[in-house]
Amino acid sequence: MPGWSRRRQLSAPARLYLLHAALLTGSLALNGAFFNFAIPALGFKLQFLGLLNTASIAVAAILSLPLWWLVTRIGLQRSLLLSALLQALGIGMTALWPSAVPLLIGVGLTGAAATIFQVSAPPYMMEQSDSTTRDHLFSANAAVNIGFAGIVTFFAGDLKTWLGWLLGTGAESALAYRAIFACAALGVVLAILPLLAIRRRSAQASASVESVTQQPVAEAVAQRLATVTGDDEPSWLARLPLLVPLVDRLPPNVRQIVRQPMRVLPLLVSPLLISFGASALFLYLNLFFKTRFGISDTSIARILAILNIATGLAALAGPAISTRIGKMPMIVLTQLLSIPFLLMLGFVPVLGIAVGAALVRGALFNMGSPLYDAFAMERTDESARPIVIGLINGAYTVGYLISPVISTWVQEHYGFAPLFITTALFYGVAALMNYWLFMRKRAVRQSQPIEQRDLA
Repeated sequence: MPGWSRRRQLSAPARLYLLHAALLTGSLALNGAFFNFAIPALGFKLQFLGLLNTASIAVAAILSLPLWWLVTRIGLQRSLLLSALLQALGIGMTALWPSAVPLLIGVGLTGAAATIFQVSAPPYMMEQSDSTTRDHLFSANAAVNIGFAGIVTFFAGDLKTWLGWLLGTGAESALAYRAIFACAALGVVLAILPLLAIRRRSAQASASVESVTQQPVAEAVAQRLATVTGDDEPSWLARLPLLVPLVDRLPPNVRQIVRQPMRVLPLLVSPLLISFGASALFLYLNLFFKTRFGISDTSIARILAILNIATGLAALAGPAISTRIGKMPMIVLTQLLSIPFLLMLGFVPVLGIAVGAALVRGALFNMGSPLYDAFAMERTDESARPIVIGLINGAYTVGYLISPVISTWVQEHYGFAPLFITTALFYGVAALMNYWLFMRKRAVRQSQPIEQRDLA
C-alpha cells in the first residue's frame, strides 16, 4: 500500500498528537532561533551562553531517573501535558525576568521538560500505531516537527522586526528578543489544547501504559521476556554479591535491563557519538552563518527555516527507502553520505554553496533519525520503552554536558574549522558503529528464531 494511504490510516489520537508536536516544536523553534543572539543582547558574555546551554542538559541529566519514574506513574499523556507546562514556564521566565539566576532556572525547567517529552513521545507513538503504520507515524512526526519549525523560523525574523517596531525599539534590541520569547511561551500553551482533545483510551489499553507500576503485571512481562529469549542468565555485573540484593529490589522492567544490559547498550553507542558532534557545532550554526558570511538575523533565520523544511520533507522518504533496504542499512547509508556535505558547508567560502551543502547534509543525516527510535522501540518490551528511550535520549545529551562550553572557547580562539572536522569524525564513527553492531551479524540473527531476533 502506498505510503500516503498508510498515513491516512493513522488514528485520531495519533493525528492530534502530531498537531500537538507541531505547535510545540514550532514554538520552541521560535525560542531557539534567537536564543544565541538574545543572550549577548541582554548584556551577557558568550561564555555565559555556553553555561546556559550546558545547564539545561545538566538539569535534564541529574533529574532523568526521577523523571523517568514520574512518567511511569502518571502515564504518557499526562507526561506530555506536564512537559508542555514546564516548557511554557521556562520560556516565560526568560521573557519576563532576563537576569542570570532566572535564566539558569528557566533553561533548567526547559531541560527537564525536554526529558519528559523525549521519554513519553516515542512510547506514546508506539501505542497509537501498529506494524503497518509505525514507520509512517514516526517519520510523519519528524516531518511535521522539523517542517513546522522551519516555517515558523522562516517568518521569525519578520515577527521580531514587527515586534521591535511595535515596541518602539530596534529589531535586535533586548526588548524585541523578550517579546519573541513571550510569543514562544504562548505558543507552547496553545500546544496543550490538542492533548486535551484526545479522548481517554479504553481501560484495557490504558492499563498497558501503567503496567510498569503494577507489580504482578510487570512480573509477568519480565517472565515473558525470559521465556522468549530462552535465557534469563544475568550478566556478570548483576551477579556480583554486593549488587544482587540491589538488583532484586528494582522494578521488574528495570531489573531485566540491568540483568541483561547488552540488549540496550548497543542502542546507546551511536547517539552518544552523535551528541558530541552535534553539540559542538549545530548548536551554534546560526552564529557560524553570521560570523562567516556577515548576514542579518532575518536572513539566518530564513536559511535555517529552509534547512528545516527540506529536512522535514526528507523524513517522509525514510519509510519508502527502509522498506526496500531495511531501517538500519538506510540509517548507516544516509549518515555516511551526509559527511562530505558537512565538510563542504564548513570550508567552501560561498554562501550559496554552503547553504546547498547544509540542505543536503541535513536531509540525508536526519532522514533516518525517526526510524532509529522506531527501530529501538520495536526491540523493546512495552513496559520498558520509557526507560529505553530515556537511556537513548540520555546518550544523545551527554555531549551537551561538555561540548557547548568547549565549542564557544574554540570559536573565540580558532573559529569554526576545528568544529566541523571534529563533528565529521564523530558522525563517521557513529555510522560505522551502527554497521558493526546491527548489520555485520545480520545473517547470524536471521538464522535465529524470529522471537529471539527481535529481542537480541
